[in-house]
Amino acid sequence: MKLKLKLGLVIAASLALVACSDTNQPAGNESSSVASSEMTATSSAVETVAVSINVQEAGEDLPDANKEIKAEAGETLLEAMEKNYDITEKEGFISAVEGHEQDDKAGKYWLYTVNGEQAAVGAADYILEDGDTIVWNLDGM
Repeated sequence: MKLKLKLGLVIAASLALVACSDTNQPAGNESSSVASSEMTATSSAVETVAVSINVQEAGEDLPDANKEIKAEAGETLLEAMEKNYDITEKEGFISAVEGHEQDDKAGKYWLYTVNGEQAAVGAADYILEDGDTIVWNLDGM
């Protein structure tokens, strides 16, 4: 008799707990797995910008140095150069591209233009924009 009474109490308590539960809540981890997969899809879709980079010495294109690249939105010109070219850089200033070094004695330096305009900031500070045409030129000042 005591066993039946205990069993009845356990069943009644279980039913009471089930009846009090939130029926609007999805079963299991459905909501968290959906949210997780949506966040993964969003974070894997990295926005990019298309940029053209031309590298010249004294106004003449260097062989195989002109490239059309895809860069991450917010990437600097220096970061894109490091990823796509063999460069030498110190404190944000490029001193060699693809083995072509600037020459302080001859007054030849690497300078760049953006869409035909002389750059107002160094490569470490210029944020690439979609459609930019960058021209690097190693020439005398």
